[in-house]
Amino acid sequence: MGALFLTLSVLFNAVANTLFKLGADIEAFPPKKVTLLGLGLFIGLANTLCYIKALEKIDLGVAYPIFSAASIILIALLSLFFLKEGISLQKAAGLATLCIGLFLIWKS
Repeated sequence: MGALFLTLSVLFNAVANTLFKLGADIEAFPPKKVTLLGLGLFIGLANTLCYIKALEKIDLGVAYPIFSAASIILIALLSLFFLKEGISLQKAAGLATLCIGLFLIWKS
């Protein structure tokens, strides 16, 4: 059950950060910006609650590195597909390194 909550936490974290970026790209404070930022905060709360539940079952020394690395990878992918941000060769190498590290930590 801890893995499920950790996975949900990573997903919520990536979505919240993507919403923050979308909201930040809107100038001034029209209703759309407030809606995106508010939704990001709400999903960020869900992220926090799921992460706390995950920590009940998974050691912090395992959960945090997995949460961090998986969030970075997922945010990079979301930014590539939804925000049309590029991935340089250097960034791709870093993401590949994170994937290897994620695998090693999960198997430990």
